[in-house]
Order: sequence, then structure tokens, then C-alpha cells
Amino acid sequence: MSRRKADARIVQKRTRFRELRLAKDKSQRAMSLDFDCSESWIRSIEHGRCNPELKFAFRLAEYLGSTVDDVFQDLKD
Repeated sequence: MSRRKADARIVQKRTRFRELRLAKDKSQRAMSLDFDCSESWIRSIEHGRCNPELKFAFRLAEYLGSTVDDVFQDLKD
């Protein structure tokens, strides 16, 4: 029995997330400390490899001074 490779996922970087983070002069590390989560989790969200839970998405958007629709434009479709 052979293993099938998983279908390639389209990963879209969240450039708006990065722009807003940098506008606040925050590093991924600083955000992770502010949210009490790992830096890799913030990095994965920013790079589009993971999606945050809805409650966390609203917290991130508020922190960045924006809306969920603006921060996570790739999820609108």
C-alpha cells in the first residue's frame, strides 16, 4: 500500500497583517508576548499557513487597529 501525497495547498501571505504589525512597530515576538502565544503561531498566521479562531482573529484585528475583513482579506472569499 503506497502513501498518497497531500494535495498542494495554496498559501497566500497576509501582507496586510504584516503592514499593520509594522505600522504599530511590533515584531512577531512582541505580538506573541502580548497575546501569550508562541512566536511561531503569529508567524504561521502572518504567512497564511494557519487561520486563527474567530475570537482570536477579532482580538488581533482590534490590536492592529483594524477590522477582521481588512486583516484577513484572504478569508473573505
